Amino acid sequence: MTDQRPELPRTLLAVALVGAIVSLAACSPNPATQIGSSALQGATGGTLETAPKRTTPVIGGRPARMFIWAGFDEKNCQPTSAKVVLTEAPAKGSVSFKPNQSTLIKQSSSGKCIGKRMPGTGIYYTARFGEVGHDKFSVTATTPSGQTSTRVFDVMVSE
Repeated sequence: MTDQRPELPRTLLAVALVGAIVSLAACSPNPATQIGSSALQGATGGTLETAPKRTTPVIGGRPARMFIWAGFDEKNCQPTSAKVVLTEAPAKGSVSFKPNQSTLIKQSSSGKCIGKRMPGTGIYYTARFGEVGHDKFSVTATTPSGQTSTRVFDVMVSE
């Protein structure tokens, strides 16, 4: 019997965080939040992953960077443009995207790209004033080769 696994595409979608620190935009009493990093790759079709959980609550009216999603070619560590879209809207706030945010790659399947700085799309969540409790939203990124990955974000909103 021969191995019939498909060849991995050269362009992989990787998820990266700015260091291991997520800073709050719009100044907060807690200027940074420590969260873990993860990488995401899907050789065939899309994948659904739970994003790292934010440990500091989001304050209403203050945009908070949740994640930076960077696409790059594993072979030569060159950035590629990943299209990032909101696939499930949050109930208690809104999501915005900021392109060309610098991020440090924490994981890559080949290991060659770890430690490289790359541009990515910042994913920001802003809770509405007066909202409290948990909120959830999902985002899907697609590489130029058509590979897709979806992340689900769980957010704690505080007054």
